[in-house]
Amino acid sequence: MPSVPEKASDHTRTALVMAGIRLFGAKGFDATSTREIAAAANANIGSIAYHFGGKEGLRLACAEMVARRIHGIVGPALASLDPGDDPARAQAAFEQVIMGVADFLLGQVEARDIASFMVREMGVPGAVFEKVYAEFILPVHRKLCSLLGLATGQDPESDLIRLGAFSIAGQVIYFRIGHAVVARRMEWEAAGPAEMARIKAVILGNIRAFVATNRKPVR
Repeated sequence: MPSVPEKASDHTRTALVMAGIRLFGAKGFDATSTREIAAAANANIGSIAYHFGGKEGLRLACAEMVARRIHGIVGPALASLDPGDDPARAQAAFEQVIMGVADFLLGQVEARDIASFMVREMGVPGAVFEKVYAEFILPVHRKLCSLLGLATGQDPESDLIRLGAFSIAGQVIYFRIGHAVVARRMEWEAAGPAEMARIKAVILGNIRAFVATNRKPVR
């Protein structure tokens, strides 16, 4: 069997992962066939086994790609933020990260498939769930909780702060996966920069309302 040129092989692998993210997110893992994935990637069906060992291996590769892509958005921002002991700086840092996620999820075409994939996979316990949870969701959520806890003066591991961070991040995800519903109800012909700015303004207002409502009084 002749060897496949490295660049062509890498291209095929990436195409299969992107097709997997799109189809698994749209139809679910069980309802998506390897034949569909190969066709969407313009690849030979045998390339799935060659690159990933099978459909389950492709699923895990899709999860790794999604985690890397989103971590590439929030990771550098979280790593560079150091509010010290200043609640105002912690709130500003929290807002900056959430707005960055909103820019990606609401402004990038690929984000629709990524959001759909995450919503489906996060509802199914298994290797993909555990990997994405351990390597992405848990560390990012802990950092967000530390910022929100400092901003409010609350324990960052309290139910209030952990659920609050989830509720705020969840708003961004909803505006992505519920895009068609939101646009229809808002009577928007298209969701462009102006519409995205309005959504971000609401999310920002909700963050500030949460902090103001739950801030411990200074003694």
